[in-house]
Amino acid sequence: MDQRFSPECEARRRLLWLAPAIVVFVLTVRFWPSLTHLDRLELRTLDWRFTHRGPCEPDPRIVILEVDESSVAQLGRWPWPRERFARVIRTLQELGARAVIFDIFFAEPDPQPGGAQSDRQLIEATAEAGMVYHAAFGHAPAGSAQAAGDRALLKRSWSEARVLRGRGPNAVARLFELGEVTAPLPGLVAAAADVGFVNVADSGDGVYRHTFPVVRHGDALYPSLSVAAAAGMLGVAPAQVTIYLGRAIDLGGRRQIPIDRSGRMLIDFAGGAGSYPYVPVRDLLTMAQRNPDAARARFAGRIVFVAVSAPGLYDLRASPFDTVYNGVETQANALANILSGRMLRQAPGEVCIFIVVALAVALIIGLSARRPGGAIAAAVAVFAGYNWLAVALFARGTVIEMAAPNLVMLLMVLAALAVRLVGAESEQARTLGALSRFVPAAVIERVVAEEPGALLRGHRRVISVLFADIRNFTKQSEQMPPEQTVELLNRFFYLVHETIWEFEGTLDKYIGDGLMAFWNSPADQPDHALLAVCAAVHMQRRIAHNQAEWEFHGMPELAAGIGIATGEAVVGYVGTGERMQYTAIGAHVNLAARLESMTKELGVHILISEATHALVADAVEARAIGPVEVRGFSEPVEVWEVLDLTGE
Repeated sequence: MDQRFSPECEARRRLLWLAPAIVVFVLTVRFWPSLTHLDRLELRTLDWRFTHRGPCEPDPRIVILEVDESSVAQLGRWPWPRERFARVIRTLQELGARAVIFDIFFAEPDPQPGGAQSDRQLIEATAEAGMVYHAAFGHAPAGSAQAAGDRALLKRSWSEARVLRGRGPNAVARLFELGEVTAPLPGLVAAAADVGFVNVADSGDGVYRHTFPVVRHGDALYPSLSVAAAAGMLGVAPAQVTIYLGRAIDLGGRRQIPIDRSGRMLIDFAGGAGSYPYVPVRDLLTMAQRNPDAARARFAGRIVFVAVSAPGLYDLRASPFDTVYNGVETQANALANILSGRMLRQAPGEVCIFIVVALAVALIIGLSARRPGGAIAAAVAVFAGYNWLAVALFARGTVIEMAAPNLVMLLMVLAALAVRLVGAESEQARTLGALSRFVPAAVIERVVAEEPGALLRGHRRVISVLFADIRNFTKQSEQMPPEQTVELLNRFFYLVHETIWEFEGTLDKYIGDGLMAFWNSPADQPDHALLAVCAAVHMQRRIAHNQAEWEFHGMPELAAGIGIATGEAVVGYVGTGERMQYTAIGAHVNLAARLESMTKELGVHILISEATHALVADAVEARAIGPVEVRGFSEPVEVWEVLDLTGE
């Protein structure tokens, strides 16, 4: 079969048409402005990659000092007076802590008796330590004017940082915009080493995986708590910071924080809840008093986050590892990422587009394999290879998308399967349609029920071949008008064709004023030789019965010679493109043609080969002609004349 018209080529062409539609559909769903099911699925794949990678070593410099239930029971009910936190700061300073970072808000004056004095002690301890960082919180944009506390906060802004707008796809990149702000007491803002926001980002599905390293509030820029602490410990001033929108935040060349086009940083979590060590406040104070050397060994050089962990007092969030996760660990992880330089870098959207298109092209090539096994192997290789790459890159800090690429791979495989099935069905339907002009419907139904693939491939088998030709037609047709010649031929062929089909033969072709037919293909016919001989005898009877019709058409003595041979031949479709013919090829086919031409020389109507006669001897009345010389055959051939059937 011509490969240009093979089912595989047709499937490849259809897949080439479907692939762009699949790619456009997947990319449209991926980049739809609102959160889609595909986006949620992508977030789930991110969580899966975290759990597949497993926990990694947390930064040993970070410790979380917790106001836990036991500390509240021993030191007094919550909220504590501010002087107690001043004592914590001074204790940590004496023990040699590198930084103290409060994930506790001190936005309102201490309402307890002596609260003003208590606030002053906290402010003084903060100022004396010089390495204390306080937290602020921003709310969704509401267009509210800055409050008095915000004016104090404005002095600590990072407005000296340079902001460079992105180009191309990053032209739409921006920083997160805050509305109303809950800031620390103005005195604390002035005394702190820096102030940062503790806002973290719900990814849209209730899991907090991102934080905002730098945010806007009005016309000013402010760092997150972790970024403010990292910049302070790295010795980076706001004027040294450069923000490349949609790409990264450069901390004076010391660190680069990757951000997306919404200004978010993806946090590389070290593990689940409790990845960083917790120390109760009561243990710190007790240890510092009773065993200062052990306390110094525990806290010297450490970065200490101070947070509340008593039930009902602290914020719980879901993380990729846990559904219940203390918010302070989010800040701890973000700070550890920046200080260590171990940060997750998300590939931009353009990379996703390239990956989706590249996978579609790879699958078009792989799924176009002629053998189904090769197509399946190619699809599995592309699927497994890409997902292995995504997991391997994640372990090295690079995040490429999984949901959209896997969706395009799934749709491409389904499309390839569909076009192959449709192509196979249409090819078979086209084959059956072509064959139905030459083979009786009953035979085709039998073949399809038993083995439909037999129609589409060549095979070698024993068949009985019949050639029939009108005697002296060429000479007599020269005396007839063309219309009458065609009408006579059509009537003769109709009669012969009808007889062949009656005996379940396959009409191969018309050859001028003759035709070729065979039996025992495509369906098995054990009595194929007898069927062929019966068809020949009935043809002769009908020709004789229709003498009046032949006289009307101008050929009163119309007669036909028929030759039949039985033997092995190759049967199948032969030709190119749409010019395909279901036919038989072999020496016995040539013998049948020679016997048909010899009927005129011998003056007989039906000649059959010895092999045919051996199969029908009990059912026909035949006369041995004897060995005759047949053109194209080296040895004389035994032939027989069929006179009639011995029984119907």
